[in-house]
Amino acid sequence: MHLSSDLLPVLDIISIFSAVFLSVSIYDYWQTLQTVPVFSGSHLWQAALVAAILAPFFLYDKHFGANATRITTGKLLRSHLLRFMLYAGFVLVLESLSSVAGSPALVLLLWAIIGLTLTSLNRLLMTYIVRRFQRGGQLNQTIAIVGAGRVADRLVHQLLQSHSKTTEFLGIFDDKIINPPQTTGKAVGNIDDLIELSKTRKIDWILLALPPTADKRMSEIVERLKDLSIPIGLCPEHVGLTIPYKNVDFVGDTVHVSRLVDRPIKRWNAVIKTIEDLVLGIPITLCALPVMAIIALAIKIDSRGPILYKQKRHTLNNKEFDIYKFRSMRYNPNPSAQKLVQTSRDDDRITRVGRFLRASSLDEIPQLFNVLKGDMSLVGPRPHAVNMRTEERLGNEITSTYAHRHRVKPGLTGWSQVNGARGATDNSAQLYRRVRLDLEYIENWSVMLDLKILAMTFGVVIKMTNAY
Repeated sequence: MHLSSDLLPVLDIISIFSAVFLSVSIYDYWQTLQTVPVFSGSHLWQAALVAAILAPFFLYDKHFGANATRITTGKLLRSHLLRFMLYAGFVLVLESLSSVAGSPALVLLLWAIIGLTLTSLNRLLMTYIVRRFQRGGQLNQTIAIVGAGRVADRLVHQLLQSHSKTTEFLGIFDDKIINPPQTTGKAVGNIDDLIELSKTRKIDWILLALPPTADKRMSEIVERLKDLSIPIGLCPEHVGLTIPYKNVDFVGDTVHVSRLVDRPIKRWNAVIKTIEDLVLGIPITLCALPVMAIIALAIKIDSRGPILYKQKRHTLNNKEFDIYKFRSMRYNPNPSAQKLVQTSRDDDRITRVGRFLRASSLDEIPQLFNVLKGDMSLVGPRPHAVNMRTEERLGNEITSTYAHRHRVKPGLTGWSQVNGARGATDNSAQLYRRVRLDLEYIENWSVMLDLKILAMTFGVVIKMTNAY
């Protein structure tokens, strides 16, 4: 639904340009019939560019996708008509004050009529697409409720009574459930069960149905659930009641929630980052294939065992995946029998070829395939091995924000690595710094930051800092 709201500005820009072209063409044709000099309208294209750029600022409606599933088409078009009248009036005032003043009134009238028609058709088309997806179930939102009490009871009742076709109620999760509800027929568990379920089920919203007096407990729950890349909403205490209140966001068709936590990289930003990984990842992988072949041959000659090494790492939402690396250590046919230990300097498990590969980071090249598979990004927090320990403790035992790194995909390189936090984390201070840098990257992500990190990575690799 959000995507439909974001697509409309693009369609509107195209429509405004088209309206100028059509209005000028129609006016020229009418002039030809009247055997008068043809009005070329060539000086209007600069004004058309300005008008097209202004269109999204006046016509954009961020709630369009949600409204398309809730209100009638007539109300949607009336709302757009008011926006367009304000927009057209502003453009005409600018036209009268600019160098293109004096354009035929009929051209301007035709532009307004055609522009309104085309932008209205855009909304009719997007409304049809959204409602068709809604009927097909593609817009279903899966909702998990945290909290068992009167607020949760009213929320569940409203969700079940609304008969919404866009809402799937997953269940109630609370560490303090004593008498679980018997009428919902949905799963009931604790917060840990919800976190575990998120690894296998798509969850679109986690709604906190807790009284406002439980602020300390609410903060603790939010802190635990922030590890997940799932929006967390706070249901108002009066959810389900008929008294009016200000809505902040919508879940399904009727439930209003206040957004507390959001995905750090979402919607168009997520699309852009995926495109970035493919546009850069594919050519880099193709260029790296000859180097990979040489490395594979060197590994095979140097020591027995497989060329590639796979290890479980954490990715988005704490899910696990197999990361690929060139094998740099002596082959162990039964690795599960040994305790997982971070690599240290002068580690006797590392082979001769492996020592060079690790120092130069060439052992990481196969992770380009993880990027193309979608398990990783080119840039992001480096994925740590599952159950990796620092000072005999897990990362989340050292810092409560450790798992917040998993709110985005891990990266082949990252902000930590180009800022000196590369290699093993031998002590808590090193882990704290790496986590802080990773979270700094997540909160400030941009395409330019990714490109900057990629450029800085070459310098770090050449220096071979903290790589062993």
